[in-house]
Amino acid sequence: MVDKPGAGQPGAASDSDRSIGELVSDATDNLSRIVRLEIKLAKLEAKADAVKIGKSLGEFGAAAFVLHLVLILFSVTVGLFLAEVAGWAFWLSFLTVTGFYLLIAALLILVAVINLKRRQGLARTAVTTSRLMGILRGEIRPPRSADVETAADSETPAPAGR
Repeated sequence: MVDKPGAGQPGAASDSDRSIGELVSDATDNLSRIVRLEIKLAKLEAKADAVKIGKSLGEFGAAAFVLHLVLILFSVTVGLFLAEVAGWAFWLSFLTVTGFYLLIAALLILVAVINLKRRQGLARTAVTTSRLMGILRGEIRPPRSADVETAADSETPAPAGR
């Protein structure tokens, strides 16, 4: 058996003396080695990407913290501005700033609730699962390969000629 599969030249004299079983064994060894190396490469790439994503998330977190501090300082500045320029009492100017932020929060909650109500859930999965269960029970005939392509595009109407 060859120590390093694939190291010899194709058609070399040593290949003619080898049995088909040895050649198949070498081919499967090479294939399994390739698969192991591909998996190892994928793991290394995934680890490198995970490290980059982790660093980026940390940087986003730091930026969010700084922006939060800026928002607090801006809010104090607006409150002092309203007290100084408009002549309001300090409590009234800061209450106005707080009310403004409460209004923004209420609008964001309203948008979030509307978006949650618009969700469809697992509608497509429910349809395909019920079809699969019908096929397994024998209640529905399995689609032909041409029908599968059109079933994937079920949201678009089929031409009238079909």
